[in-house]
Amino acid sequence: MMAKLPKSIVIEGRRYPTWALSAKARKQLINLGLVDAHIAELHQRLAHHHVARKHYQLLLASALPDPHRQPSVSESPRYFWQSVSKEWAQKHWPIRMATFRLSDFESTNDYRQDDRVLCYVKGHGVVGWGVVEEDTHSTKRHLVWQVGVPTLDAALPAKTLKEFSLRHPSRPSQALPVTADIDGLLTALDTKAA
Repeated sequence: MMAKLPKSIVIEGRRYPTWALSAKARKQLINLGLVDAHIAELHQRLAHHHVARKHYQLLLASALPDPHRQPSVSESPRYFWQSVSKEWAQKHWPIRMATFRLSDFESTNDYRQDDRVLCYVKGHGVVGWGVVEEDTHSTKRHLVWQVGVPTLDAALPAKTLKEFSLRHPSRPSQALPVTADIDGLLTALDTKAA
């Protein structure tokens, strides 16, 4: 059964009576009507998908951290080993400066604001730690020294690191494992520094 046709149709601005169309032209007209209906349905679905996309985009934006805000107190800082050359350590020990350029240690650019960096000198051990601060006027990062041993011989040796579920660093800069007893290590370092 054929769909009911309108009395006339307009094609390219000209009106044609449908009774004058051939059977083949009538079928094409019906097909054109079906395609137009399908396109209208797709436009409606697309509008619904666009609304859903905007909704999920807003949800995603609210779930992502603001790149300009400072980390909250509840966010735990990241801890890293930084290997320091013996030459550099012997030249600068005991530490007299409160701030160092991280480039002094030939470190990577993986550090972020508020990361904690524990300095390790091969042959001596853990000699101190500091907090990474970014210079607001440049892209340079500094290490603000927090605790340091008075002499290199007072460093926490590698053999004691096992007590804190740690090993000495095997690379110039590497993250400390989350299973490590970092608080215990910092307390031991405070004791050595006193």
